[in-house]
Amino acid sequence: MQDIARQVGVSVNAVSLALKDRPGVSDDTRQRVREIAQKIGYKAKKTPPPETPQTRKSICVLLRHRFFRDFRFYGRILLGIEETAKQAGYDVQISSFGGEEVPASVQEGRVSGLIVLGTIDDKFLARLREYGVPLVLADHQSSVYALDCVVSDNFFGAYGMAMHLFRKGYTRIGFFGDPNYTPSTRDRYFGVLKAIQDHVSPGDMNAALAYLTRFSTRGMIEKYVVEQNVARIFELYEDIPETPEALICSNDELAILLMQVLQKHDIAVPGDVAVAGFDDIETGSMVTPTLTTVHVRKKLMGQRAVECLLRRLDDPDAPPEKHIMSVTLVERESV
Repeated sequence: MQDIARQVGVSVNAVSLALKDRPGVSDDTRQRVREIAQKIGYKAKKTPPPETPQTRKSICVLLRHRFFRDFRFYGRILLGIEETAKQAGYDVQISSFGGEEVPASVQEGRVSGLIVLGTIDDKFLARLREYGVPLVLADHQSSVYALDCVVSDNFFGAYGMAMHLFRKGYTRIGFFGDPNYTPSTRDRYFGVLKAIQDHVSPGDMNAALAYLTRFSTRGMIEKYVVEQNVARIFELYEDIPETPEALICSNDELAILLMQVLQKHDIAVPGDVAVAGFDDIETGSMVTPTLTTVHVRKKLMGQRAVECLLRRLDDPDAPPEKHIMSVTLVERESV
């Protein structure tokens, strides 16, 4: 295969896909590979009969590199995936990606199905779908493709948190996070915005948006969380146009970091500003003050993702399903 790859100018993996007539290479490349193989008298090794979804008994879980740092959240989902898969007789392979690397197990048809955990670009999703492997999205939904997915009720959770803050007497409520980071953070932002509209400016979304903008930071914050860049986090807080009484953060990790930064600068939580998170990771109950947050049913999300995939394997032609996991408010000391 190496000789063919060198003459055609492609990878050995591309040659393998072309000779096995599998997706992942262009028709032109497939034809050139076959012509060179015939010319040099290449004969492929005999392979066993192709496996079926019923005989592979293996599930690949695909997760972005950057989410591996967030195992306090995704680790619980993975636990639910692994336990449920094993109960059904399936092994679980975990594969991380940074760009658009399709796992070899998917390319070679060695898995029954695929669970994508967290965000994924729709262009990469299109490539994965070319392999014909049953696919379920967990903690993500595509804006382009109708696919089985399992997500939390992010909008409702953020809406409920904002309304809770209004009931406690806070009036200057802002959002601290990047709505464009993931579909989940986007829905959380819009949940806060809707609560402000309902409470402050019924029927006037423009007024609600203007209100929320006065007390919010909506920049590219997540990279500073990854870097633990406390100086930049504080700068973003100081850049808020008007001092908020309460901030709803896009996730717990950011909320905990923000509380530490504020306290370092002698800004009391919740005395000077209340801070709320989202996800209910274990660390939130260990910090001082303990973090008010929204509980996401992480392990159950993983279980539901596997159940959804098994249904898809049993009935490939069934309409796609979207499962929305309920969330609950957890009140602690930071509000």
